[in-house]
Amino acid sequence: MKSEILNKRIIFALYTLIVVCIGFATVIEKYRGTAFVSDHIYGAWWFSALWAVLTVVALVHIMQQRLYKRFAVMLLHLSFVVILAGALTTHLLASSGTVRLRTGDTVNSPISLTLKEFRIVNYPGTDAPLDYQSVIRHDDQEVLVSMNNIGNIEGYRLFQQSYDSDGEGVTLGYRYDPYGIAITYLGYLLLLIGIIATLLSRHTQMRSLYKKAFTLSLLYLFSLLPLNASVAPLPVVDKDIAHQMGTINVLYNNRICPLNTVATDFVMKMTGSASWKGYSADEVFFSWMIYYMPWEQAFQEQTQSDEQKAVVEMFYNGQFTKIFPYRTNDGVTWYSPGSQLLPREIPVKEQFFIKQSMDFLTESIVTGQRERAFEIIAKIKFFQRDMIGNLLPSEKQTKAEIFYNKLRSIKFPVLITLQLGLRWWLSGHIPLSNGYETMLFMAWVLLVLTIVLFRRLRIIIAIGPLAAFCCLMVAMMTGSGSELTPLMPVLQSPLLSVHVMTVMCAYALFALQILLGIHALILICRSHHEAQLERATALSRLLLYPSVFLLTIGVFLGAVWANVSWGSYWSWDPKESWALITLMVYAVPLHQTSVGFLRKPLYFHLYMVGAFLAVIITYFGVNYLLGGMHSYA
Repeated sequence: MKSEILNKRIIFALYTLIVVCIGFATVIEKYRGTAFVSDHIYGAWWFSALWAVLTVVALVHIMQQRLYKRFAVMLLHLSFVVILAGALTTHLLASSGTVRLRTGDTVNSPISLTLKEFRIVNYPGTDAPLDYQSVIRHDDQEVLVSMNNIGNIEGYRLFQQSYDSDGEGVTLGYRYDPYGIAITYLGYLLLLIGIIATLLSRHTQMRSLYKKAFTLSLLYLFSLLPLNASVAPLPVVDKDIAHQMGTINVLYNNRICPLNTVATDFVMKMTGSASWKGYSADEVFFSWMIYYMPWEQAFQEQTQSDEQKAVVEMFYNGQFTKIFPYRTNDGVTWYSPGSQLLPREIPVKEQFFIKQSMDFLTESIVTGQRERAFEIIAKIKFFQRDMIGNLLPSEKQTKAEIFYNKLRSIKFPVLITLQLGLRWWLSGHIPLSNGYETMLFMAWVLLVLTIVLFRRLRIIIAIGPLAAFCCLMVAMMTGSGSELTPLMPVLQSPLLSVHVMTVMCAYALFALQILLGIHALILICRSHHEAQLERATALSRLLLYPSVFLLTIGVFLGAVWANVSWGSYWSWDPKESWALITLMVYAVPLHQTSVGFLRKPLYFHLYMVGAFLAVIITYFGVNYLLGGMHSYA
């Protein structure tokens, strides 16, 4: 008995120490660099020793508790032992490095490599990179190395790192780790089987917690609809003309989209909404373009931040109105109205149209010649089709994007599904690539949970919409990510979507748990609410299982993706480290039989409220303070 208590204390001390060390390491990395923490913390003998001692003591405790009689629980814990064994094997036996290659040159690193060709593949009709591809020759074998496509030559895994500015050379990373990867992947497989077995088992606490949780009822919260402000007397472009101008295609954010998208982004950055004083984004944008003096004066008081001033400067410099494409042998170049420095290869007729058409359109609008204005807009569209017709979005896509832009300023939750669906269709990828999109997705998950569970869990009617509303508020605050942009080459992987979806679903459940925790603490303070407190505690404990399992799957799917993209399944990047910390923090309450104080509702809910700080640091703190490879997320 004494040895069991001692083992528990040793496990708890080592577990806490490892979490603290990882957390401090991410801060130290910010100031001393990645190489420093790799050498002095993550790669140090004492850090590996901590994990090794924790594993051995935990195995002894597992045998003392006879967990081998509970297959699912035993398999879960054993999978982590296998994963740690794989990590140790990688640490001890793997070799890695970089090799710089120039086209046609042969370099003898661990193996002989020749760069036959390097190419940058762009999104059609733009200069935005879609992929970086290197064709590598080894003896008679040719291998393509690209983003999310690692080359394999004699067990050495090659992956893209950088390329020379002249496009004639690349720097590749290489890694040799056949044993560590195999053992680690075996651990991942055992982990997945263990999670499934635990969810299906009749001998876990989930069954009893389920019965206790499914009866509580509370309030229903409503979202607020935005109200329109009064209309100001300013010279405004005819509404129909402004709408037609918004359908003209433009090169913006390295993608071809309607001018309405530019107008919407412009107005949202200036006002925080997609409309202003009753005027649509098209009316504001094009009226400012034509009647610039009164509109500039009207916005003087609102143009305070450096970002807003920069946006106005870009507006006047023509960076938002690249509407005239011209195709050459080198690709497609887009020009703004009135561009004077046009290449000589562009015929005189086309040069005249690029320089003068917008002036003619402005004249027609100012003098009230509506039909002539529509005719000039039609000619601009014809010019675009004549130049690059096959690269332009279809009419349905243009209409859909304009409709989507109208939805962007509407934060009423029932429209989130439509927003996400349109973003998916218009961008060509699942909308989970930045903070704005992941917050929308998290809100969507919370609302789906509310709809699915509210008949059995009445409390979710109160906390589900509230948590979703908080996510929407965060999305609004990070609204710069609401514009559609091409996906970075490294994110061109189906693993990205599954990885982010599972992690964000876990975060959504954690958000419900913090609200449940606050609610439970209020019940404790009021007393005489034992039945409600018991149900709230049971529900929070029940949600721990899917939330921790989802986060676990998400973290290790991210490891697989990293292995495919960067050649290493774990690199102690700050986001990876804090995701692991979050997982370790939330795994503690699952062991309430070993951590006695968490059996009491007061301490359990205090812990769950405090644990959400790890989620906040992982999601926001890393992005805005610590940086790293995941700073785009």
